Amino acid sequence: MLHMKVLAQVVRRRAYGPGLAAAMLASLVTAPVAAQSDVAFPTEAYVARRAALSAKVGNALVVAAGEYLINPGDGLVKQDPTFWYLTGVESPYAVVMMVPRAGGSGHDTFLFVPDSLQFAGGQFPMDDPGFRRAMWNRPRRRLAPGAGAARATGANAVLPLSAFADRFRVAARSARSVVVPFGDSLYAPPGLSAPGTFHQQFRASLRPLAPNAAWRDLSPITERMRLVKDRFEIDALRKAAVISGKGMLAGLRALRPDMNDRALAGLMEYHWKLEGSPRAAFPPIVSSGENSLTFFSLLRENYNAVDRVMKAGDLVFVDYGAAEYMTYTTDICRTWPVSGTFTAEQRTYYDIVLEAQEAAIAAIRPGVMMVDVIKAAARVFQKHGLEQYENAQAMGPDKVWGIMPSPTHYLTRNAGIVRYNSFGKGVRDLGHHIGLEVQDSRDYTMPLEPGMVFTIEPKIYIPEKHIAIMIEDMILVTPTGHENLSASVPKRAAEIEREMRAGRRAGG
Repeated sequence: MLHMKVLAQVVRRRAYGPGLAAAMLASLVTAPVAAQSDVAFPTEAYVARRAALSAKVGNALVVAAGEYLINPGDGLVKQDPTFWYLTGVESPYAVVMMVPRAGGSGHDTFLFVPDSLQFAGGQFPMDDPGFRRAMWNRPRRRLAPGAGAARATGANAVLPLSAFADRFRVAARSARSVVVPFGDSLYAPPGLSAPGTFHQQFRASLRPLAPNAAWRDLSPITERMRLVKDRFEIDALRKAAVISGKGMLAGLRALRPDMNDRALAGLMEYHWKLEGSPRAAFPPIVSSGENSLTFFSLLRENYNAVDRVMKAGDLVFVDYGAAEYMTYTTDICRTWPVSGTFTAEQRTYYDIVLEAQEAAIAAIRPGVMMVDVIKAAARVFQKHGLEQYENAQAMGPDKVWGIMPSPTHYLTRNAGIVRYNSFGKGVRDLGHHIGLEVQDSRDYTMPLEPGMVFTIEPKIYIPEKHIAIMIEDMILVTPTGHENLSASVPKRAAEIEREMRAGRRAGG
């Protein structure tokens, strides 16, 4: 909590100069109390995270910027995950700075946010003061500089965004190192230099202000922290999974031949919203028939990525248990028979995939390495003799099966886990961590810990049989084993068929 005693300490240290301290005092006296966000956790969660980060970075100056543009017109918006994880603040263009205290006793936190009207965009002339301050042209839930904002966020002070550059310059004079997100590189057409991301440009602008400091990347540190969820995150993920489950169950009961894939997606979204989820964590992935045999990242190249009328005898691949709640995501997948009953051949392979998933889930407990969980699933595919079908050279590209995780890779070669980026591209894996982002960062070099949440999603693609099956659940590692957060969604073949019969009886 920021009060006059804390302010006096800041002035007494003369770390930022008397002029800036006076401006700070004025803002504390006049600013109204403002809440962080309607989707933020209690302040204590963010204070604890910053304290944990402080212990990891030592005597380094930490800076992280919020999303470049929080209000892009009609698009969905979400705060930068690193900034949000540390602050719970939604204000556009905001910056957090953690300044090491003298003597190595932790950090003081300073937030820099726009004023009440800065960057606000309405449909009327913003240069006209009368329109600019009109009731219908003001942000409704924006954090503003001042004492109320400091109390709401647990920061030492919340200051105008315009004060950031000077504050950083002064703090950087005594800093030996600066820790800031470096940002990923963007694509550039061949022959052209790659453009800089916002985080790269932000870092480049800071460098001249701290010419003698060493620079470290903040992202790997916060991403590692985010792997283990706190109680607030676990509650949000559990609630999100329950909401997704209700939507998927409603979709399962309503499924019929001649339904369009996008209608099924829309029905699930409708039920999420009834249950309190404002939106999906990612675009719809509902693919029936031959569409299910193509990775959705490729289908999404087209405007109508979800647009096929389901036929009797099809399987529909529903990777859309995706309700978002309190900014936390879900990712649940089921595969359903459009006719209401699996064929004998579909049932055979469905049960193999389910067996592989259950074997992997059974292996999850603290101290286990993820590669051993992956091998548990792969061993099931190998037991059923599927390894021979993933030989691309022998079968050819039109007939080779897609088996994930690959038994050849994880068992026969015993090659461990190959290197991959945070999205797992290029790897025939078994799942991914999940949290603020659907594909949270991963570190499989460390054993599983209580509080980790990740998906287990074995899958199989059989082109010649027109069969694509994936079963995905969200698993929480507990102190004694694991909890399936999405267990409410039926996944045994008999359960699926029973729910579909019940839905058709109820629907006529």
